[in-house]
Amino acid sequence: MKKSALTAGAVALGTAGAGTATAQDDGGSGSVVVFGDDYEPGVDFTVASALNDGTKDELFQEIGAEDEFDTPDDWDVYLINYDVGGSAPSLGFLMTEDVDLSAGDSETMGADGQFRNAELDMVEATPGETGGGGDGGDGGDGGEPAADEEDGGMGGGNETDGGNGGGN
Repeated sequence: MKKSALTAGAVALGTAGAGTATAQDDGGSGSVVVFGDDYEPGVDFTVASALNDGTKDELFQEIGAEDEFDTPDDWDVYLINYDVGGSAPSLGFLMTEDVDLSAGDSETMGADGQFRNAELDMVEATPGETGGGGDGGDGGDGGEPAADEEDGGMGGGNETDGGNGGGN
């Protein structure tokens, strides 16, 4: 299959260009594109390697995606390995223009995937997004959003519909 040959070529040719930056933490605003066969929602993956520009261009040409991306030069392509257990690797391609990754970085594939291009079998998702509020990987703010939400039980003594709060 062509995809297997591309994967082997990417491993051989794409090892150059791996940076030292970690995945951006922009509040989950970055998205990634993977092939349908490479989409494993909610599963952790590790970046094995970044493809160099020549290999990326060959990949886009081989799959017929030259026109899929407005500015192909702004996109990066990574070889990723899903953590699905077992001894054989589960490799796939990940494409992004706004998530900064490098070899060794780990993330979880978002469960919010939608087809970007059904004909090319490309799915777009947000790393770390689960559709149910995330997996708690960032820690961070904790309970702050609950105080701002309508379903909280904070206050209510001066509300017109009751004196005990209790939310909705």
